[in-house]
Amino acid sequence: MACLRARVGDAEAALRNLDIYTRAFTLRNGFHANGDQTASGFSDFTYRPFTLEGNFLAMQAVHEMLLQSWSANPGSGDPGVIRLFPATPWRWHNASFENLHAEDGHRVSARRENNATTWFRIVAGKDGLIRIRDNFGGCVPRWNCAGIRNVDRNFEIRCKAGAGIEATLPVPKEIPAAPTDLAVPVEAKRR
Repeated sequence: MACLRARVGDAEAALRNLDIYTRAFTLRNGFHANGDQTASGFSDFTYRPFTLEGNFLAMQAVHEMLLQSWSANPGSGDPGVIRLFPATPWRWHNASFENLHAEDGHRVSARRENNATTWFRIVAGKDGLIRIRDNFGGCVPRWNCAGIRNVDRNFEIRCKAGAGIEATLPVPKEIPAAPTDLAVPVEAKRR
């Protein structure tokens, strides 16, 4: 559920579901258990068969919270849109990542400070159009190259494989107020 909530941009619900997963469905050794190990009411199942795919999905949920890259028309040849910090919860005031891979093999690095994207770099994985969603809250990026166009809520540039584009944005002076749907930490019972 955390992964699905992140995909639709619901950062607080994504964090809430990750919190439930780690507190109630993960054993002390880090394995995922198929039932709620705390009897906190998150599942009617409490049995302990363990698996690994839950952990892989939790990691994918975090990836989806930090970076998304997908096309609305898969298989069409449309390069899709790179979304930086598309579902990053309010509590993650500062976050960064290096060389996460987007579709078409693009390597993406980015930094977030005081709940805003302040820097990013994309190294093209292949020749062609790169689209970056403009979710920068009205701030205008300072680019390291010319030829960037703002088209329909996206920044676009044509790049050769291996070329890097980089942008900086201002650091907000303070952290914004918490959202009304803030994900409060989950209280799980102890067995």
